[in-house]
Parts: sequence; structure tokens; C-alpha cells
Amino acid sequence: MSDTLYLAHINDTHSHFDPSPVNLSFDIDQQSKPYTIDCGGYAQIASAVAQHRENAAEQHCPHLLLHAGDSFQGSLYFSCYKGRANSRLLNMLRPDAMTIGNHEFDLGNDPLQEFIAEADFPLLAGNMDLSQENQAKSHPMRPLENLYSYNSEKGIAQYLLKSMGEAPLAIFGITLDSMPSIGSPDPDCLFVDAIETTRITVKHLKQQGIHRIIVLSHLGYAGDVALAEAVPGISLIIGGHTHSISGDFSDLNVAKAEDINHRPNGSLILHAGQHAESIGLFQLRFDQDGQVHQLEGGVKFLVDSDNLGVPATISGVERSQLKQAIVDHPQLQRVPRQAAMETLIAREYRPAIEAMHRQQIAELPWPLIHTRLPNEQFPAGSEIAPLVCKAFYLAAQTQGEIDFALHNAGGVRVSLKAGPLTLAEVHGRLLPFQIPIVAYSIKGKDLRQALEGALNNAFNNGVIGSGDGSYPYCYRLRFHYEPDNVAGERVQRLQLYRDGEWQAVCDDSQYRGVSSAYTLAGKEGYSMLTRSGQHHELGYTMSDAFAEFAFEIFGNQSATA
Repeated sequence: MSDTLYLAHINDTHSHFDPSPVNLSFDIDQQSKPYTIDCGGYAQIASAVAQHRENAAEQHCPHLLLHAGDSFQGSLYFSCYKGRANSRLLNMLRPDAMTIGNHEFDLGNDPLQEFIAEADFPLLAGNMDLSQENQAKSHPMRPLENLYSYNSEKGIAQYLLKSMGEAPLAIFGITLDSMPSIGSPDPDCLFVDAIETTRITVKHLKQQGIHRIIVLSHLGYAGDVALAEAVPGISLIIGGHTHSISGDFSDLNVAKAEDINHRPNGSLILHAGQHAESIGLFQLRFDQDGQVHQLEGGVKFLVDSDNLGVPATISGVERSQLKQAIVDHPQLQRVPRQAAMETLIAREYRPAIEAMHRQQIAELPWPLIHTRLPNEQFPAGSEIAPLVCKAFYLAAQTQGEIDFALHNAGGVRVSLKAGPLTLAEVHGRLLPFQIPIVAYSIKGKDLRQALEGALNNAFNNGVIGSGDGSYPYCYRLRFHYEPDNVAGERVQRLQLYRDGEWQAVCDDSQYRGVSSAYTLAGKEGYSMLTRSGQHHELGYTMSDAFAEFAFEIFGNQSATA
């Protein structure tokens, strides 16, 4: 049936190749009880996609597998293998297309270029403008034939055409036009307005007689709604970025669930969650105008058909009841781990991860709490973030004089419990983003304004901030924030610890600092850090620096911060 499409989609997989623990609620003994169930992973995704493709073939219908971005970052697999493992495993899944998310740019353009070059499928970023790209640099992206970026001559997104009988289907990708402020693309990698690019591309497609149009988006759910409201004529938006999930999951107590029946301007919006825990598996039927008028299937959490993801600690009658509840639930799908995918992960990649879990680097004598902002319980704020800053400082000191270290609160992800601290905990949970630390020189007045920008952003003080993750933590640097002062005068009593005492920072003096490359690029209110100079990448990632620090300090149990 040429008007029916079998669609499988995933997003925000973040290098979660193994099953992930997911907190779900089930009705046991007429009570809703919480359980942590292992869901998904690439081997189960591979089985689910294979089954769906087989169903499509039996019905003589076309099939698509789409990935809505953010394959990079988020697990120890990325810490160890960067994009290389992602491209290899995604090639085995055989997606028809993937859009480019913001985390694909975390390490700059070079790793992304290598990932695209190794991919056997199209990468879509229709509002990424490479017309100014320097073709003499080591890893230019414009020559890559499987990259569908912005066509600057026509002002439209490059698009794929798929056959659906006599009526073709077009697919193009749209990513965040705010990419320079949240990712780390090269300066010659530009991003044009997402909505306007979509509007012109849809108009162009309609003029070609193409009415079945899929936008593969990495704008987040609210961004997709805004896109659909602004641009009529989109059949379907497959989205990512906010880790949202389409459908009613209230009985499972799943967060970020969105109404699948909300169709602004007639456009269906579908998101499939996060971390390869779940997958959208649909059959769609289009009308002559390109709208989806019939929808079957849904987003499913995947559980291993052998053990259903039930923890070994649950036994007896409760175990039997929980297994039956999983089997009966329509939004959980039982699939085996595909042998080829599981064997590859187990042989090529998992041994290094298991070794990191076994490698203890320290014994923490007490817990270290992380909170992004100071509060009543923790008036000084995070206990761990200043130690991360100290780790940056000590790493930088081995290569030259440094005055201070500065890091944003959102760059630290979790608190640490007392007891054994493993390399896996540092690289996989505490500081999972593999971002280098950089030494730099900056004037006192620019440092002051960078701190104020970050604080204004964290507190939405005079600006629409991007979240409290911008709150600055420091080592050998202190300040006082006066939120009611006029802009430009809110950071007061800015001081450095030098020569055994606290000294005032002078506006016109130069100071040497160390921060993550992310913060130094001016993200999240730190725009004045872009005025810094004499940058020197230290050869450490954030997690490298802290692991070495933790071993030296807590590994010897001389725990003085």
C-alpha cells in the first residue's frame, strides 16, 4: 500500500549501547509501585528495527529508520571511543537518515567530520551553512557526499527523496540555530534561522508537487511545536533534544511525556525518549495532501525477552507479578538482543568499560554534594564543583603559572557518595562530557563581566537565561554578587588568592585562568571569556584532571580540600 509508511525512530541515544536502568511504576497487588527496569540498548534496538522492517516487507510497504540527533556523549563508551563506536554501531542499524544534534559538536568539527565520513547513511542539517568553510583545513565537512546541509544558492535545506508509490516523500533535517551558543562548532560553520529555512524548503517542495514532508529535527519539543505553528504543510516532525517521549505514559510515571494527538497546523510530532531505552514504532497512512490521517503503533520501552529487565534482587511472588505486569503492558515490548550487535559490543567495546568500573582511584571519606545554586541547606553551594576547579588548577600548574580556575555548575553532573570512587564514576557520571581544559590570559575587567554574565544567566536577572547550569564555581577566586545593582556593576569584591593573601582583581591587569573549552567559548552567559587570549590546551579533559586529582588527594586518604 503506497500511502502507508512503517516508521521507526530514536533520538538522544548519547552512546548508551547497553541497557539503561529506567524508573517505572507498575500496578502490583492493586498498588502502584516503583521499580528500576533495564531497558533498551543497541542490541535490543537492532532486534526491534529488524522485526519492524520485516513487518513492512510482508505488507509491501516502505520502511524508514530515523535518528533525531545527539548520538555523541553521555556514556563511558563515548569517553573511550568518541564517535568511532557510534558510527560503526549505527551502520549496523542502517538508519535512513540522522540529523545532527548539539552534542555532536561538543569536541568541535573534526570528530563530527570523521563520524560523518565513516557513516554509511545520510546526515541531515539543512540549516547548517558551510558556504564559508575553509576548504584548506584538515577536516572540511562540505565535501562529504552524505552530508545534507544548507543550500546557500537556493536558500533551502538539502533533502532526501524516498519513493512511496506514485507520491514521493521528502526528508530534511533542521538543527538548533543557536548552535554556536550551546555547542562548539568551528567559526566557519554557520547556522541560519531554523524556522525560515523550513518555511522556504517546504514551499519549494510543494512547488515540486511533493506533499509528504518529514522534518527530522533537533529543536526540542517546544521548538517543534513552534516550527509546526509557523510553517504549515509539514506532514511529520521527528524530534529530539529535550528527551521527550510521545504518548500517555502516566501509569508508568514517565517524565517528559507529550500528547501524541497535539497536531499544530496538522503536523504530527513524534519524540522517542532518550538513551536508546525506547523506540518509536509506527505505521502511518498519508492522505492526498500529505497529512497523516491514520496512526498505529507507539513509542515502546524495550525489555530483554529473556529476563524482562527485572532486577535479580526481586524474587518470589513479587518477581512473578512484576514479570506479568511487564508482559501485559502495551508500551513495553519484549525483544531479544540481536546476536551480531551484542557480540560486537561485548568483544570490541565492553571490556574497556568493565575495566574502568573495576579501577578504584580513591576512597572518599565523606559524601560530596553537588547543587548548582547555593541554597538554605548548602549556603556555599556545591561541595564538589570547587574541587573540580582545584583539579583544573593543579593540572594547569604543571605547565605554567595559573592564577585561578573557573567552571560552570552544569559541567558537574552528580554528587559523590562516601566510599570507593572508580574511574567509571568520574568519566561516566561526574564529568561525562569529554571536553578539554584550556589555560588562557584575561583582563580583570573582562573576567568580572564574564562572571556577571554567567550569574545573570543563572538567575534570569535582566536576561532570558539558559538555566542555572551557568552558575560559576572557582578556585583561588572569590566575588560577591549584588543582583539589584545596575548591569555591569553586580560583581563586587572580586579577589584572587596570591602570595598567601586575598588581593583585589584590577580591571586593567592580566591574569592567567583555566576553564573548560565549553565555558571559554562564551557559552551560557560567559561571552566575555571570548576576549581572552594566549589559549593553551593542556592535554587534559575535565574528567582526566579530576581523576588525577582524586587519586593524589583522596587516594592517599589525606582528604584536605
